[in-house]
Amino acid sequence: MFLDDDGIPRDLTSDNLYDYSFDLHGTMLLTSADTEVYMPPKWHGTMYGTEEMLNSYRQNFNPSPSLLNFHALQPYEPELVCCKKVVVELTVLPAGQSLFSDAEIAVFVVKLTKYVTNADGSEEVDTNTNTLITKEIGTELCFFPHNHPYHVRIMREGIDVVYVDDRIYKNGMPSVTYQHQRICNLLSNLQPRCVKSLSGRPLPPVLNSVCRDPDDGPI
Repeated sequence: MFLDDDGIPRDLTSDNLYDYSFDLHGTMLLTSADTEVYMPPKWHGTMYGTEEMLNSYRQNFNPSPSLLNFHALQPYEPELVCCKKVVVELTVLPAGQSLFSDAEIAVFVVKLTKYVTNADGSEEVDTNTNTLITKEIGTELCFFPHNHPYHVRIMREGIDVVYVDDRIYKNGMPSVTYQHQRICNLLSNLQPRCVKSLSGRPLPPVLNSVCRDPDDGPI
């Protein structure tokens, strides 16, 4: 999965590998070390993840060091990452194990701050957007440990957007599956302003009905 020039997630699959210029983006997010990620032809960039997941990925798939840089993030510790047009704050959150294997998985929070320029040339914050990016909902739904300062911050600021993988849905209709129920539970817990699919396809309306009113403040 990539972050594009504007810090928006772009999921790379075998279906869209040649349909989009992923090689334009230099930021890749590693959500699992158990599955080899699809690489755009001639891609050069940096893969971000936890140190354990990056080490496991290198051991499992032996990627070329001439094409890939690896940057380990400490869980719950935000770092600034440049995405060409914007600078985002990137945080990795351990998310338990996959429901389909014993692989450890992770999710990411991307914070984007937009500024406005005043008449005197000074800048001030216009909007802050916290986006949670999930590729898979695993065994853990509580991504923010209560005994960590990051939990206090997220509870104060709230999550604005949640991205989910929509492969479990067909034609935008919810399947009666365990994965669907876990997505609903996650949205109910986080109360984001909206939920979006990684593919860009429409999601079942029931998912947005779980979200909070977009005009409401932080949770």
